[in-house]
Amino acid sequence: MDQKPPFLPFEIPELKSRNMRIGKGGLLRRSFSVVPDDFFRIYQNEDLHLKVEFRHREDHTKIFLYTNIDCRKDEWRELEFRREEGEIHSLSYKVKHCGSYEFKIKYTLDDGKTWYWDRVPFSEVIVDPEAMKDIRMYTLILPISGTIEEWIELLPHIAGLGFNTVHLMPLTSLDLSESPYSAHDLFSIDKAYGEKEGHSGFDLFEKFVEKARELGIRLCFDLVLNHIGIRSKMASMCPEWIMPDKSEKDGLKRAGCWHVNSWIKWGDLVKIYYDHPHPEIRSDIWDYMKKYSLFWAYFAQLTGGMIRLDNLHSSHEGFITNLLSDLRDVYPDLMIMAEFFTDSNTVLKKAADWQIDLFLANQWEYPYAGDLRNYLRYIHDIGRKLRYYLPITTHDTGAPAQLFGTPEAAVPRYAVTALMGTGQTGIVQGVEYGYPEKIDFIGRKEKCKFRDNAFIAEGIRHINRVLAESSVFHQDGNLEFIDGDHGAVLGALRRPVKENDTAYLIFANLDVHNGYGLQVDLSSFVTTNIIQLEDRINGAGYESQVNDIKIDIEPCGIRLFRLPHTVFLSDPSGKPKTGKTLA
Repeated sequence: MDQKPPFLPFEIPELKSRNMRIGKGGLLRRSFSVVPDDFFRIYQNEDLHLKVEFRHREDHTKIFLYTNIDCRKDEWRELEFRREEGEIHSLSYKVKHCGSYEFKIKYTLDDGKTWYWDRVPFSEVIVDPEAMKDIRMYTLILPISGTIEEWIELLPHIAGLGFNTVHLMPLTSLDLSESPYSAHDLFSIDKAYGEKEGHSGFDLFEKFVEKARELGIRLCFDLVLNHIGIRSKMASMCPEWIMPDKSEKDGLKRAGCWHVNSWIKWGDLVKIYYDHPHPEIRSDIWDYMKKYSLFWAYFAQLTGGMIRLDNLHSSHEGFITNLLSDLRDVYPDLMIMAEFFTDSNTVLKKAADWQIDLFLANQWEYPYAGDLRNYLRYIHDIGRKLRYYLPITTHDTGAPAQLFGTPEAAVPRYAVTALMGTGQTGIVQGVEYGYPEKIDFIGRKEKCKFRDNAFIAEGIRHINRVLAESSVFHQDGNLEFIDGDHGAVLGALRRPVKENDTAYLIFANLDVHNGYGLQVDLSSFVTTNIIQLEDRINGAGYESQVNDIKIDIEPCGIRLFRLPHTVFLSDPSGKPKTGKTLA
């Protein structure tokens, strides 16, 4: 008998068995990964589908999923699998709440007399906000868009192009350099955007938010967490909050970034000192920056929108970990997007650790068809783990005319990012007008007057309409290139994933000078010899032999076709969709 030493002031706890054993290896095959630290993603209100198979006949088996899915903090539940044919058991559960969850298989071989834990590690599933399936985002360049009242007038134009999200650059009061990313006061709106007698900037901004909600537009707010303006209130009133640098005359460290192989120092920005050695000062800094983040996230969540973490790759990891935990607690359905340029392994790790919903892609760095085709394959291959936002360009890059040769190149490029991606895409203000160069957003400026470009605007409208009409564009892993690796034209089939989906064909000519004729063979995808193609731009339809579909496409042209429900499409590999195989 164990005895308690007489000098101990507390009881020694007893071991309590819950009649659980560790299962044998090789007994089960599973439809999900059992690699340590692996994870996958689904959307809110989607079904979590899992299958487990016993390798040998077992007549008295029951299987449960032990999980914290849809539970309160520190709570767990059990979900029962349903026995199918043979030794296969399946579970289908509609996940209601966003979050990062874990699960493990629990089973019995003798009708519950003895229970076993699956001997593999816990698995992780990240549930993203349902709204993130369909992101058609328009970046509004605030300094050239006039006042908040004029922003309100722009919203119907943005909605009319088919966009459902507006990305706002920081609208905080500008510091010395007058860059939106160099804030003077993080809890303010710059006076140039509309403050006038009797109305504060926030009074007017409330009307902007209300109009966005009325039009069904979500708002995306930039959060600048790494640095602040050199003459900001923070730097002036709390200089100890800024990282020190003896090499600077004022003793304050400048922010910057790596570009190619050189460090670029931003003279107008100073780095926030998240690692301050004094615990109370460090606590004050973290608390202040959290409240700044929650402040702007509040306006985002009013519209079912998102925040964008600027330069996350340069951010303080400890603070980001702490901040994102608080943001998820307060606004669980808030979408979080990140500008995070680093190696792929780090992105994968942080996607799981930080539960980032969406990462900014960099497809503009792949101007040629072959490279862009391979990049899109990667986007789909990694789609079960990482979701990417694929705009044509960003406010930091050149305009389509500068990057791709002509403003009209925006149309085929947008067809590619919107209809060959996974449902998250967008443009920067001015693209729809064919503005020939990157818009300079530094400094207080006059409102820009754009000239209409019907070719680009109509092309964007058509693409957004098609993107919104079918779920096949909001999936990963259902993209098949059918262009024969053409040097200028990207052609793809979007296979249906759900039973009632239809398939689509998309063609985009990236060449700005030459047209092409393609012969397309779909015989490996369909069971019929004749196929009906419905043109989703002009509404026309025509029949074709499945092995001899002829596509003629002009410079910067696009072709969008919908295939009929009656056509049966199969995965040419003969394999189930990723994540559903039993292993």
